[in-house]
Amino acid sequence: MSKKKVNIFGTTGSIGQSTLQVFRGYKDEYDFIAFSAHDNVDQLIKDCLEFKPQYANIGHEKHFSTLKNALYDTGIILSYGRDALLDLACTKVDWSMSAIVGFSGVEVSLLCAEHSKILALANKEALVCAGKLLLSICKTYNTKLIPVDSEHSAIFQCLAGERRKDLKSITLTASGGPFRNWSLKRMHSATLEEALKHPNWSMGTRITIDSASMFNKSLELIEAMHLFELEFSDVEVIIHPQSIVHSMVNFKDGSTMAQLSLPDMKGPIGYALNYPKRLNIDIENVDFTKIGSLEFYMPDKEKFRSLEIVEQVGRNLDLGVIFNAAKEIALDRFISGEIAFLDMADLVEKTLAESSLINKIAKTPQKISDILEINELTRVIAEKIKF
Repeated sequence: MSKKKVNIFGTTGSIGQSTLQVFRGYKDEYDFIAFSAHDNVDQLIKDCLEFKPQYANIGHEKHFSTLKNALYDTGIILSYGRDALLDLACTKVDWSMSAIVGFSGVEVSLLCAEHSKILALANKEALVCAGKLLLSICKTYNTKLIPVDSEHSAIFQCLAGERRKDLKSITLTASGGPFRNWSLKRMHSATLEEALKHPNWSMGTRITIDSASMFNKSLELIEAMHLFELEFSDVEVIIHPQSIVHSMVNFKDGSTMAQLSLPDMKGPIGYALNYPKRLNIDIENVDFTKIGSLEFYMPDKEKFRSLEIVEQVGRNLDLGVIFNAAKEIALDRFISGEIAFLDMADLVEKTLAESSLINKIAKTPQKISDILEINELTRVIAEKIKF
């Protein structure tokens, strides 16, 4: 039996590393085709030496000589830069993990959808910015799209074997991040260091801050609308501090089905890799006697204004690319110390109110070139907003 061919884009990030942890138990069953990293060349070198992919791509040319010197005698075909990365995403494989963070992963995800039998999607921006296009590509090429976000994996699992017409609504759970018990007044002075202290999950810098602001959950709400063909009013977000219930599906007969597990991304990654089977993953089952109780409450939208702002996108999903681009610029400006934590929501709201962008969206067909153009226009406008 031939080995399954696998790509992992975003190999050195938190999702990419968790993906490799899952593969360690089954290395002999797969051919690793392409690995990619943005600038963590040292980790990419370690991963290439261990898993021996056919190709490896580093984002920045400045790291290419380091990569080449370390792997010169391995037979791995090395490259750098975006054009080479997009070429690798066009490789025909059985399974691709799209785990590049942010808008940078959108085009890669779209190409993986065209050239992979199964797309394990961890890049939520692909659905937020190009959901209609991505789903259309998957349908055209008969690609199985399996979500890797813990919340969407939970919903996907809960819906297995269920009739979609029996679905009433879904409930996305959110940890609330490091600021869930902070007052609004205290959040005005929240620092970068404080935003990075996530109580439950170990993630990269950008995703951790997005979780602290709940922009991450806003993106996931839009993601869910695309994935499960829902209206904005059919998706709710609730705070669940323990991060044990990863999301819930509410049915028309009054039943609610939930997926529960310890907060470990190897779970949804393993499910996406082994679907529809469940194979052994090194994760303990939940010990409910130790947890004692599970808490749930509504989010404070005064503190987490992203959950209010995203309603504009929920009414017009084409605005997703503007929403995401503004959010990414706001995040950059907060990380650099240029704006305060709560200014991020103001920046996104002001960008969404820019009439020239709204008009551009209304008049533009949603091809990848259009999405790339609107993304760039939005970033220019968001960069110029004053505080």
